[in-house]
Amino acid sequence: MKIKFIAALCAAALFSTHAGAADDGTDLSVSILKNLQHFVVQRDGGYSQTEEYLVQLNEQRAVAAEAQRQFHFNRTLEEVDILEAYTEKPDGRRIPVQPEQIRLQQEAAYNGAPMFQDMQIKAVIYPDVAVGDKLYSKMRKTRRSALFGGQFYDTTYPQYYPTQQLTLIYDLPSDMRLKADELGFKAQTPERHEGRTVYRWDYTPADTPRLEFDAVSYADFGRHLVVSTFDDYRDIGLAYDVASRAAAATTPAIEAKARELVHGLSAPRDKARAIGNWVRTNIRYVAVYIGNGGREPHSAESVLENRYGDCKDHVVLMEALLSAVGIDSTPALISAGNAYKLPPVASMEPFNHVINYIPSLDLYIDTTADNLSVGYLPFWDLDKQVILTRTGQMGHTPTSQPNKIKNQYAVQIGADGSAQFKFTRNNLGALDEEIRTEQRNWNTNDRERFVESLLKSVGIKGSGTVELGDLDSAADGKGYRYTLRGKGENWVYLPGTIGIPASSSLYAGLSDQVFRLTNEVARTQPFICPDNDYEEQAEYQFPDNAKLLAVPLDVNISSPYFQYHARFRQTGGKLVIDRSFKSGKAGSKVCTPQDHKAMQADIRRMVRDLRSQFILQVPDVAGTPVAAN
Repeated sequence: MKIKFIAALCAAALFSTHAGAADDGTDLSVSILKNLQHFVVQRDGGYSQTEEYLVQLNEQRAVAAEAQRQFHFNRTLEEVDILEAYTEKPDGRRIPVQPEQIRLQQEAAYNGAPMFQDMQIKAVIYPDVAVGDKLYSKMRKTRRSALFGGQFYDTTYPQYYPTQQLTLIYDLPSDMRLKADELGFKAQTPERHEGRTVYRWDYTPADTPRLEFDAVSYADFGRHLVVSTFDDYRDIGLAYDVASRAAAATTPAIEAKARELVHGLSAPRDKARAIGNWVRTNIRYVAVYIGNGGREPHSAESVLENRYGDCKDHVVLMEALLSAVGIDSTPALISAGNAYKLPPVASMEPFNHVINYIPSLDLYIDTTADNLSVGYLPFWDLDKQVILTRTGQMGHTPTSQPNKIKNQYAVQIGADGSAQFKFTRNNLGALDEEIRTEQRNWNTNDRERFVESLLKSVGIKGSGTVELGDLDSAADGKGYRYTLRGKGENWVYLPGTIGIPASSSLYAGLSDQVFRLTNEVARTQPFICPDNDYEEQAEYQFPDNAKLLAVPLDVNISSPYFQYHARFRQTGGKLVIDRSFKSGKAGSKVCTPQDHKAMQADIRRMVRDLRSQFILQVPDVAGTPVAAN
């Protein structure tokens, strides 16, 4: 699989995916018989790419997906020609693709994001496709000018299909030295002739493991071939900065807006917060990829005037506004998503996003995350190496940030098994504005039915109300609190002797995070470390004639990965449960299979506690104890 990030810079930051559940990730529905790609690169970085692709369809489910092949290209900078395509039947007959079966269409927006672009698709629609057929295409793409003048780079990851041949050939002028990072590919001895050098790599077929739950990106550990003419990441940053610096010029309109936003403020951090919070809430995310727009931002003044733009446009506007009030900043190229490693060969392709960095404040700002106040970053921006484009130096985003949840839960159980409850959740740090923004966007029906739906999901018939917090308060990370109240008719089945789950939260509590740790029994791939900070207290009040026969034992865990405490107290006819859970790995968002193995004993103890029960006995109306249900 090829990953072409630059044409979608920023867009990829909107989503991420996890895959599969089988032990073997290889998809046997298709076999790749031949994938031969030949690049002829010019001194200015432009190139032509010829690709031959031959697949065999092994299962019916592959027919719909493979019967149409798409070639994506930028119509301003590139041309795509289909040189040959056909369906080959098992008896050897070839049914050519006719000219009218090659269609041109606009590329769809990424993940529903508003987008204007000149990225297009040339689609090849194969005729008479069935299981057992082979599908062939030969395509030529011509890139008239490079995204970065005089530079070339390319990245290949094998597809998750049985593959007989995957060959990459790069033909460059001899004075353009091609560097490579390879895993699972075998290099041939370069051939030199007439002032050019031809490089070749052949993929070595191997088993393909499934992607484990919460694993980091396949790019961090999987087979790959990365080639590039860049000397280092500094060169990438400085090359990007050529266009970015010009777009961030201040103008009278920029200066006037900046003065308005910082009026009455003196501290640089307060000014940066005011500017960043205005940009994130007033500049809509809209990707406009026209010409070389996948790399080059629009001018800060045009972004201010139009009130929309993509990540590059957000960054140049922020940079210009900050500069207007005497705060220097730089764009920071970043890989947003679940990839945490940069290849040793410098390539632009890992960088699919750009944010701001203020050196004097050591502050990173991502205004495309409109649900996070300035001072906090989206999870996928944390613990990432970045290129600070003004200097070309490497930077590193924070590994962690304040992100705490406090839950208060009170349940009053009646003699008939019904219960009244109150649940209050306080979201602190990064979650402050995130949850506030989510609830601002609730419609009336969502809010009115929320508690009822929540109870139904666990088999309880009931209803309740949501008491929202202050949706208009300043997003300062000091907390957003809201409350759920309600009643459940069949909370427990009484009278009798019954075990009741010792829950310390009504929903979205620390138990969800602990149980998430059990999704993989064993791991072979690096994964994203759990990062949590919860405090929960629950009070259970019982009928006057009830007896609390047994409660769980206290639990205390302290390890390099977890701080977990559970305490159970009987007081004044109530059972009070206190739990806390902090998790994380010092200095890194990435855990290893060895870390996972070291966590298992603690995970078992936490799961056992969270599945524990307390035993309650309520006699019938005559005062006679009832047998256990």
